[in-house]
Amino acid sequence: MNTFGNILRLTTFGESHGPAMGGVIDGFPSRVIIDLAKVQAELDRRRPGASPLTSQRREPDALQLLSGVMDYDEATGELAALHAGSRKVMTLGTSIGFIIPNKDSRSSDYDELRHIYRPSHADFTFDARYGVRDWRGGGRASGRETVSRVVAGAFARQLLEQKGIAIESRIASLGGALNPGAHTIEEIVTAVRSEGDSVGGTVECRVTGVPAGTGDPVFGKLQQRLASAMMSIGGVKGFEYGMGFEGVEHRGSEVADEFAVAGNGEVVTVSNHSGGIQGGISNGMDILFRVAVKPTPTIGRPLSTVDDNLKATTLCARGRHDAAIVLRIAPVVEAMAALVILDRILMRSTNSI
Repeated sequence: MNTFGNILRLTTFGESHGPAMGGVIDGFPSRVIIDLAKVQAELDRRRPGASPLTSQRREPDALQLLSGVMDYDEATGELAALHAGSRKVMTLGTSIGFIIPNKDSRSSDYDELRHIYRPSHADFTFDARYGVRDWRGGGRASGRETVSRVVAGAFARQLLEQKGIAIESRIASLGGALNPGAHTIEEIVTAVRSEGDSVGGTVECRVTGVPAGTGDPVFGKLQQRLASAMMSIGGVKGFEYGMGFEGVEHRGSEVADEFAVAGNGEVVTVSNHSGGIQGGISNGMDILFRVAVKPTPTIGRPLSTVDDNLKATTLCARGRHDAAIVLRIAPVVEAMAALVILDRILMRSTNSI
C-alpha cells in the first residue's frame, strides 16, 4: 500500500537510491495559496546533512512541482505557468504531482548487503513478501521515503494555519534522558556515534485549534487515524495520546476531564487527560500524542545475521546513517498529523452536506 488518506490522499513513490522520490496529492482543495519557501523549510528540517549529529548524506531535497498548481503573483493576483523561480502557487483542485531528486546516493556502500539480511531491518521481510528487494539503502523501507510525506504535510499545514490550526512537536526523551536540551542531545548522540551505536527516543506532538466535532466514532476514531499515520512511519514502535499508558496507574477521579464553560461561551475541560479526543472525536482542547522511535538498526558494530542462502555471517555495516533517527523524524510526525487533521476536516464537511 503506497496511498494514505480518504478525501485527502497521498501516494508516494521512489527508492532511497533511485533517481528521485516523489508523490501525488489528490483531493487537495482548489484556490489555496501555497508559499513554496515554507514547504522547502519543512524539507530542510528533515533533510540529511543539515547537522553534524545526523546522517552526512548531502541531499538538497529541492522540490520540483509537476502538476496541480500554477504560479501566483501576489501583487496582481494573476496566474501564470509554473517556473523555477515561482515563490507562491495556487492549487487547482487537480492532482498535485512532485518529485525530489536524489543527488547524493552512494549505492556502492551497500554492495556487500546484496545478499545479507540486516538485523531489525526490512531486508528479510521484503524478500519473504516479494521474493526480491532493493538492497541499496533499504529501497522503499528507507527513511528517505518520508521526504514525500513532508511535502504533502507542508501543503496541508498551510491550509490548516489559515483555519487557525497549528502543529508543533518536541523531543520528549532521547536515550533515556527526559526533556533533553540541545547540549544533552549533542552529548548523547556524539557518545553513541563514537561507540558505533545508536539510541531511540520519543516525540511529543501538539495540535492546537482543532474545532470540537472533528473525527468519527467507532471505526473512524481520530486517535485511530493518528495512530495509523504515525505507525506507518519507519522506525516508529509505539503511539499513545492524552494520559497514555501512565494514566492507567491513576484512579478515575484523578484523570476525569471535568467540563466548564469558558469566558467566550465555549465548552472546555479543566484538565486534558483525554488528549483532546473523546469518543474518537475532538473536543476542542489541544490534541496531544507521543510516538516512540526505535534506535537506528544499522550501526557500526558487528552483528550476527544470515544471508539469502541461509548461511550464518557477520555484518559490519558501512554507509552514512543517523545515530538517532528521532532527531529528524519530528517534521515527519507533524506532516502526518497535518494530513490526518485536514482529511478529517474535509470528511466532516462532506458528511454535513
